[in-house]
Parts: sequence; C-alpha cells; structure tokens
Amino acid sequence: MVLGTGLAITYQSGLFAEILDFSWSGIERGVIDGTHFASTNAREYTPTTLYDPGEITVEMLFDPETNPTTAISAVAETVTVTYADPAPASTMAASGFMTAFEITAPLEDRMTATATIKLTGAITHG
Repeated sequence: MVLGTGLAITYQSGLFAEILDFSWSGIERGVIDGTHFASTNAREYTPTTLYDPGEITVEMLFDPETNPTTAISAVAETVTVTYADPAPASTMAASGFMTAFEITAPLEDRMTATATIKLTGAITHG
C-alpha cells in the first residue's frame, strides 16, 4: 500500500507549504471518430498522437499573508510532484500555470484554499 503522506509539490510561485488534499486529473488522449456510411457492426476510432497532461488541484491551509495573485499571474513553470512513499521517492513533473484559486473561511474552523494548475507539455517521471 502506498500512502499520500509526505507528498510534496515544487512550484516556484509557491503556495503549497501545507497540503491537505491533492488530485491530478484529466491525463487523457483524444480519439478521432473514423466511422462512415460503409462501416459495419461497430463504430471505428483512431487515437490521436498527442495527449493532454491534465491538471492538478491542491487543497491547502491558507495563509492570509500570502498573495495568490503572484502565482496566478505567473508564466508557466515546472511543477514537480514528489511521492514520498515508498522510498526512494518518485517524481512526476510537467510545465504548468495556475488557472484558479479559491479561499474558504468557515466559522470557527481553519481557512483553506484550493489552487488549480493546468499542465502543458510532456509529463516526465523519475
């Protein structure tokens, strides 16, 4: 079993010091419908050559001293996710830029924020 505890994100624009939840979704490859009037029995599909590296969503503790506009207005930069368990740690990285930042402040509870990063280009794994 591999646990998420110890997961870390390196993102030069910051904001990921105390991560509560992490999701990397949308890694997908498109399809081209090749079905035509002479097709029989089933639809016909061809995979595209390029894939979409997806997007990362991170929920974190929010520090009001941090300025989220620094990260959301930054250019695309390398985003590295380090999975700490099991040792040795493995990483996945891609270029990405922040597309959304939401702050939640419930009554008598901790303030949190959720950041979304759209990835672009190839994913590397190490």
